[in-house]
Amino acid sequence: MARPAHMASGDEVTALMKARQWEKPEQWTMTVQRWVDIVGACTETPQYKSVMEQKKTVNMHDVCRVFVKPWSEGTGCSLAVLMSREVVCNAQLMVSHCWGEDVSETKESLLQHAVRHELPMTVPIWFCVFSNYQPEDGVGPKLEHQLALEPFASVIRNPSLKAANGGHGMVALHTTTDDLYSRLWCVHEVERAIVEEDVEIIASMSQKYIDLMVGRVEQFLGLGATLNDCFRAAGVQVQTAKARCSSKDDEEKLVKLILQQGNGFDGLDKVVEDFRREQLPDIIFETLIRKGLLTLDGASTSARANAAVVLAACQAHGAGQLQHATTNPEVSERIRLAGLLGNDELRWQDIEVLDLEDLQMTLIRKGLLTLDGASTSARADAAIVFAACQMHGGGQLEHATNPEVRERIRLALRGGNRFCDEKLRWQDLEVIDLEDLKLGQIFRLGVRTLAEDITQLRQSAKLSLALAGEGLGAKGCKTLFEAMAQLKQITDLSLDLKSNKLGFEGGQAVSEGIAQLKQITELSLDLGSNKLGAEGGQAVSEAIAQLKQITKLNLNLGDNGLGADCGKAVAEGIAQLEQITDLSLDLECNSLGHEGSKAVAEAIAQLKQITKLSLNLGYNDLGDEGSKAVFEAIAQLKQITDLSLDLRYNSLGDEGGQAVFEAIAQLEQITKLSLDLRFNGLGDESGQAVFEAIAQLKQITDLSLTLEGQGHSEPYNKLSAEGRKAVSEGIAQLKHITNLSLQL
Repeated sequence: MARPAHMASGDEVTALMKARQWEKPEQWTMTVQRWVDIVGACTETPQYKSVMEQKKTVNMHDVCRVFVKPWSEGTGCSLAVLMSREVVCNAQLMVSHCWGEDVSETKESLLQHAVRHELPMTVPIWFCVFSNYQPEDGVGPKLEHQLALEPFASVIRNPSLKAANGGHGMVALHTTTDDLYSRLWCVHEVERAIVEEDVEIIASMSQKYIDLMVGRVEQFLGLGATLNDCFRAAGVQVQTAKARCSSKDDEEKLVKLILQQGNGFDGLDKVVEDFRREQLPDIIFETLIRKGLLTLDGASTSARANAAVVLAACQAHGAGQLQHATTNPEVSERIRLAGLLGNDELRWQDIEVLDLEDLQMTLIRKGLLTLDGASTSARADAAIVFAACQMHGGGQLEHATNPEVRERIRLALRGGNRFCDEKLRWQDLEVIDLEDLKLGQIFRLGVRTLAEDITQLRQSAKLSLALAGEGLGAKGCKTLFEAMAQLKQITDLSLDLKSNKLGFEGGQAVSEGIAQLKQITELSLDLGSNKLGAEGGQAVSEAIAQLKQITKLNLNLGDNGLGADCGKAVAEGIAQLEQITDLSLDLECNSLGHEGSKAVAEAIAQLKQITKLSLNLGYNDLGDEGSKAVFEAIAQLKQITDLSLDLRYNSLGDEGGQAVFEAIAQLEQITKLSLDLRFNGLGDESGQAVFEAIAQLKQITDLSLTLEGQGHSEPYNKLSAEGRKAVSEGIAQLKHITNLSLQL
């Protein structure tokens, strides 16, 4: 299992690093960036994905078991020390977390805290799972020894954590998968931070946690709950005395420490409740204020600086609320100009009768007003409608009253919601030809330079569109190709439609559209992950077969549920492209089996003129029979000089691996080869075959060979040291190699 790139290995561990782990808890730190590196390395592994598939979530208990212990075992150093090596820094930020939290929510919460408080990624942090030495292997300190050093208390009382010394205090991470204060150690951390002066305690919450809180508050409000009940619904109130610890001895020790403080658990509950309330999202305070349950002086510091919350407070409780606002003075002044002063019962309708379009435009551009709260005349004003859409998104159009304005603005929208240029004004838009606007929307052109871009579009022979994940669906796809059919001069087309929920109907629309582009000589078409199915894939293949001028094709049909029969249809289409010299075909994750892959291979074998081939048949259950067919076909391509093959996860076995390398040995003319055979159950026989095959490639200058693949997935490759040696000896005979990448 690959370790994070910067992490020290056992051989690189120094005496200074080991000594630090035995005696200086406040120095078991790493930077925020190194923390991100560790989590990123974990999430990219098959082991992480396996746990996620089984449990639907991965928590820090899982990370400790699957990654932390194996990576640190035998080193005597925690991951934090392994990542920081001999760079010794006292913690400037203590991260309080509960171990049962979801990893992705934890990462989101920590990084949001860093962004919100403008913390550099170089800030040294203390994070329990990574800072303590976890293996209990006798090489490093036992957990018992480490806990005896009072690591949490040591970090919190260290001067480097204090604001006066440039420290950032303690952040408590809140996620939906576990309650932070059900863990007694987290309660202990808060208790220690309270005792210390100048140690700020801040909560940081994942978006899922925030959404859950907001939903609960709205639900309780709808049922007539009191303010106190709403705060309970938001999870503000706690009972820290109910927190538990896995060790009875540790639990008794921590409880005694808390009880020694003046107000014990009651005082601790109050502190936790106060800082949790202070960290609530602004939207909760706005909701409570609009319901009349709260005034601005009872809101958090953040909410009192939020213009939308201040406006809500003035509308609900009168302009006198401005004395509690900490908003930008300009915002407060604009609210005064709206007549908010002098009327404790002011509502928006009092402002509406003023019909001040310039004021409403200002409020909209400041984000203090949406179109549904504007006057009747403002909702008919094209410039104000346009500004509202720029600020709040295309959904504002439902409140506009001029149909022509609505249509023109809709065509200027990008991504279905926002404008590509927020500085654009209505006067720039209203002079543009309506048909040009329609083309501009389809081809994602900038509105400000639309006239120039449309002219270039109609003259250019090359077009590239990246529309992956935009939810086009069959209807949107049809509209796209209807517009593209007007561009008869296009000969080089690159179109990324990956993950657009096209389905069979979308595949049919693609087919009909491509069939009209008879002049195309180069085509790159990405239809991956679109649920085309066998019929949709067949339609696309039949259309491509009609492109008789094409010499270069890059086609991605990966993860579309094609099946063996559609694999044959794809093969029939490709076989007709007799003039093609450069082919890239991605059929990954399509359940082709040996029959479908054999059909594809036989079709490619007919392309005698091809010089460059990239073929991805990974995750298709080829088996040894399918692999033999593939390589018997490739062996016939005597003109090919550049070959890339991806056959991951296909259960080839040694027999299939033998067929692979027998075929490659016949391609003596090849100069560039990339081969990925991970997770195929290859053994030493395959290693010997690699040795013999690669030794024949006397012309090769560029080689990438990937055979590694060990983990929970079966069958993984099983090359012994002798097998890897055989491969290496074969490669050593290639005297012209200038670029080499090996993963054995």
